[in-house]
Amino acid sequence: MNSKTKTHSANIFFKLLGTRLQIACHQLLAKLVNIQIWSICTLVIFGHVMQTFGLAGDFGLFQLAGIIATAGLFENYSNIATIIMDFAGERSIGYYLTLPVQPSVVLFSSACAYATIGTLLSLSMVVVGKILFFASFNLAAVAWCKLIAITVLSNLFYGMLALAIAAHVGKVAKIGNVWSRFIFPLWFLGGFQFSWAAMHKAWPPLAYGLLANPITYIMEGTRAALLGQQDFFSWWTCMGMLTLFTLACWGAVYNRMKKQLDFV
Repeated sequence: MNSKTKTHSANIFFKLLGTRLQIACHQLLAKLVNIQIWSICTLVIFGHVMQTFGLAGDFGLFQLAGIIATAGLFENYSNIATIIMDFAGERSIGYYLTLPVQPSVVLFSSACAYATIGTLLSLSMVVVGKILFFASFNLAAVAWCKLIAITVLSNLFYGMLALAIAAHVGKVAKIGNVWSRFIFPLWFLGGFQFSWAAMHKAWPPLAYGLLANPITYIMEGTRAALLGQQDFFSWWTCMGMLTLFTLACWGAVYNRMKKQLDFV
């Protein structure tokens, strides 16, 4: 690929990304309200109310890190539904694939658009956390570069995961499978309510099995950046593993979409 072709591909990529983000921005406020309702309900209960029943005092911050880590995963449900309905309806993605550019550019622009919105939703939770845990949430102790880096990478993974799951499910009649077969198991077994170290202490065989779940590394890495490295996986290990999962997911996206849309 020569420099002229690369420039052409880059121009189309950014135009597609801008178009998708412009469309998504019309719903951004509603998405922010939705994620904050869920987050505030969760954090108030687990960060304040449950302490009267003996729950650890810092569990609210632990849950905050989990919410930041998985806000993009929950956003995936609507993204996947939108993609599947597009397969059955307007097939706008089919139009984009007729543009004079490699199909990978079109697919990657979609993943990046989902990643951008997911990153905004995730980082907005920091503000909510500071309001709810004002005294105990020390912003100066947060490793901001690490938090932003793993948030961006995790949401890029979620963007690719949305495309891969949508291509796998394929039909509107099967949209109900998305939550029960993909999103819920990944989230619930990814460490939202427990660290990997705690699971390893409670049930080692399951803990080792959860190393195959990419959400485990997203949770551990986000908590390491937000709360400190102690008791969590190395942030660098999480970034390395998440990079591998993202590349593997990208391969699945391309192959599944090629079968679904029959492009060359």
